[in-house]
Amino acid sequence: MVKVAKKKDKKKLPEILRRACVRLEVVYGLELKEVDSSNRSYALINMLGLPSEGSQGTERSEPKTGLLMNILGVIFVKGNRATEEEIWEFLNVLGLYAGRKHILFGEPKKTLTEDFVQPNYLEYRQVPGSDPPRYEFLWGPRAHAETTKMKVLEMIAKIKDTVPSAFPSLYEEALRGNPQVSSSTETSTTSQGSWTASSTTTATNSDQCDESQVEGHSFSSNALCSMNRWSEILAVKLEVVEQYLMYKYEMQQPILKEELPQIVGGDNQDHVADILQKASDCIEAVFGVDLKEVDSGNHVYELVSKLNLPNNGRVNIGRGLPKTGLLMNILGLIFIKGNCATEEDIWKFLNMLEVYAGRKHRIYGEPRKLVNTDFVQLNYLEYRQVRESDPACHEFLWGPRAHAETTKMKVLEFLAKVNDTIPSALSPWYEEGLQDQERAGAIEEARAGTSATARHDTMARASPTPRDV
Repeated sequence: MVKVAKKKDKKKLPEILRRACVRLEVVYGLELKEVDSSNRSYALINMLGLPSEGSQGTERSEPKTGLLMNILGVIFVKGNRATEEEIWEFLNVLGLYAGRKHILFGEPKKTLTEDFVQPNYLEYRQVPGSDPPRYEFLWGPRAHAETTKMKVLEMIAKIKDTVPSAFPSLYEEALRGNPQVSSSTETSTTSQGSWTASSTTTATNSDQCDESQVEGHSFSSNALCSMNRWSEILAVKLEVVEQYLMYKYEMQQPILKEELPQIVGGDNQDHVADILQKASDCIEAVFGVDLKEVDSGNHVYELVSKLNLPNNGRVNIGRGLPKTGLLMNILGLIFIKGNCATEEDIWKFLNMLEVYAGRKHRIYGEPRKLVNTDFVQLNYLEYRQVRESDPACHEFLWGPRAHAETTKMKVLEFLAKVNDTIPSALSPWYEEGLQDQERAGAIEEARAGTSATARHDTMARASPTPRDV
């Protein structure tokens, strides 16, 4: 996300975009591709040929390509085959359990054995000579046709924030192409190196696992732990929870606490609550909505707009994403510009957010209509000509509803979250925010006092006098 109120932070946009693309690739198996260089338009493209851009079936669902790519990676690391037990050990670490429906991937066993095996992305077969019978997974013909070991290794490297050559043996095998799987009687003795970062990266003992190398393609739980360092798992889970919360908002569905362990994995309530808090903080900073409990008995939550924009921040009827974050950003810019901002300043700022007048935005629709018409007609913004300007130019101020529904301090707190800091670090606006907060408090007390006096007078008039008795 582009930082607010710091022009130089526009330089950070490529890095922010890169990190977002890595998350989308790792979690969902989607790559950001430029589809129209003249209009700087991009699209998310499925890395494999799964139907509906990686979503199985005709229903609206999240792409499953990232899950499949991760499984292909495990099979590759295991020596081009992985037992069913090893695959499930890996999936359990990601919070996916057989027989327990996952909010994003559905019933994992069905997804694994039907959605991936039947389309020939995975081969599922009995381990030769096993008694009692055991089963293993291999790459299927479509996986060989639509991707390569090098592409899978590149994704593994992105998870580790390193380069494919940091895994020498795997890298050499990927360069050679896709050799045939060795017979089941052969035992590979090639050391695949560790799943830690390259030698230039310093790691503490707490970041490492007991086994630092994947010897002979073995993939023990310790090596699995090394592959999925806690910080990496947390980052992916955080992204998934954010997607879940926004999906529920867009579909206008309640957020159920009982569903969260399915996404996060495990039943540790403190862990679930911590990730939920982090995810809601991120969403608040971008979309201007707060996670609120609406039914304490059943632990039901909703994302609620910080301002009383129509349709809980969507502005227009129907489904969609909130526009409150954009309005809060504009109110913040007006505040730091001296409580009024020229139209040129507003659009210069919005352009930094990749929001352009006349160019339809995926979330905000046609931005000029939203800002100059909707926000103004709803009285959140005031739009007026700059006095004595010739040729005429215009400026924005806070409208009456903005003054009624929020304060400068609340807007400053929002800007502070966007900038990952605290309001007092944003001086001199902090001092002005405190003064505004005091004025708002005094007005509220005066209103409360007036209401109390009015109620007292009404009760006094209604009380019976001795004559009435």
